[in-house]
Amino acid sequence: MDNILFVNACISKDSRTLRLARHLLEHIEGPVMELDLQKEEMISLDSRQLEQREHGIYQTSYAKLLSSAEIIVIAAPFYDLSFPSLLKTFIEMCCVQGIAFYYDETGQCHSLCRAKKMFYVSTAGGSFDPRFGFDYIKEVFSMFFGVKDSTLFMAENLDLFDQGPEAILHQAEVEMDAYFE
Repeated sequence: MDNILFVNACISKDSRTLRLARHLLEHIEGPVMELDLQKEEMISLDSRQLEQREHGIYQTSYAKLLSSAEIIVIAAPFYDLSFPSLLKTFIEMCCVQGIAFYYDETGQCHSLCRAKKMFYVSTAGGSFDPRFGFDYIKEVFSMFFGVKDSTLFMAENLDLFDQGPEAILHQAEVEMDAYFE
């Protein structure tokens, strides 16, 4: 059984993204540590935080949590051609050299994280463009955290009048079920 970190970047009370993420989590065996980013006291990277990070006195609990996970599940709705800023702040707080990654003498980045698999779950009221959310997350998790296997599950066009959101969400759940069969 794998140690699973569930990064919940959902903001809405009745989040459709969270619904899909919970469905996905039903398929993965292992203890789940849910990190609800709305309830965390994260500080966006500013000049003071950057200086602390560069001098090794930065808050490191998120980097340690991420580096110890074997599977990472991220739930982030597609807002304004991206994801909620809480997720970006979380990533900034995880990018701690010496805990999540290190650079060798040639300047090459090496991961110190255990995870080899990341699932990204998202929903969009209109059309979803992975370039502005998933592709960025996939690259950061590959480069800094060593996660080379990333899978996207998403449902789009949920707010268009000619579509039924329930049918679209159900189809996304069916796709998840098929992936794990």
